[in-house]
Amino acid sequence: MLFWFAKVALSGPADLDAAIDAIAPEVKKWASVCVVTTNGEGTPEFTWQQYGETGEATDFWPASTIKLYAAIAALELLEERGLPLETTAIFEHREADGPWVVDCARTMREMLHAVFRRSSNEDYTLLLRLVGIDRINTHFLIPQRGFPHSALMRGYVLGRPYGYVREEAQRITLRGADGRIERVEHTWSGRFYAQERGGTIIDARTGNVTSARELAECLRRVIFHEHLPPAERYAISAEALAFLRFGGAGLSGLETKEPASSPLAWKDAADAVFPAARFFHKCGVISNYALDLAFVDDAAETGKRFIVVPVVAAGSASKPESGELLVSRMARVISEWVKAQ
Repeated sequence: MLFWFAKVALSGPADLDAAIDAIAPEVKKWASVCVVTTNGEGTPEFTWQQYGETGEATDFWPASTIKLYAAIAALELLEERGLPLETTAIFEHREADGPWVVDCARTMREMLHAVFRRSSNEDYTLLLRLVGIDRINTHFLIPQRGFPHSALMRGYVLGRPYGYVREEAQRITLRGADGRIERVEHTWSGRFYAQERGGTIIDARTGNVTSARELAECLRRVIFHEHLPPAERYAISAEALAFLRFGGAGLSGLETKEPASSPLAWKDAADAVFPAARFFHKCGVISNYALDLAFVDDAAETGKRFIVVPVVAAGSASKPESGELLVSRMARVISEWVKAQ
């Protein structure tokens, strides 16, 4: 059974909708917001607000935000195999009945850092190759784990040595720094998970699909892992969870204010309302879609904490009213709304 931790609605949802409506009224927008409060026992409680009916909608391209899904699923695979975060993955592929061909080798820390620091398409694709299309869509992206409408069907690079050709057999050798070795082999079954779960953008069968609500739910489970029932926690080690949140040893995780990939929901947005807040995010921008998946933690100053997923169907930064700018404007008015509660 799926639990969204729904609470009594916060005051003023109509005002929130009106504020978002006023931003570029001709542009299609989506948004999901999860406001975090603390009860008398010190336990966090979660109140959800959606912009109109858009929270559950899947009719947008999620771009790089879904790289977080692949990162968590890969860490769960490590944990299942009893391997530490300090593990190297050696990637091979096989065409038809030919020999195995070695493509590349990357450490888990390198792949995770590159995904969060510079939104690496290559490393996201490798993480998806590691887990495999069938496993990620039958073990991770399922309703019981908070993903009723999500599916990943494609990487974001095509060429060797990083590309993931769905129809090819994959073999990944995992070598832990502690000396343990595990091998993962898989070949896609041919099942079109995106088509089953409402995919409409790029390609209904082989596109990536999710909703703003599911992006926010995923981040909620990362940030508040220790406070959730065991059935809702991701099956990753404490070390992996800490690295996912904060990075370490000069490498990047979700927490950041000035990453190489601009934090759309932060600069001139949440920071204008909560300048002392800690900020965790994974943004995405491609062609005419822009969005951010962010957690704003201003508990130390104002007691406010919230997860926000603003999405727009607008142009690139080369246009006067770019998608990036509109995402920032949406995050600004949502932040102002949260502060007023």
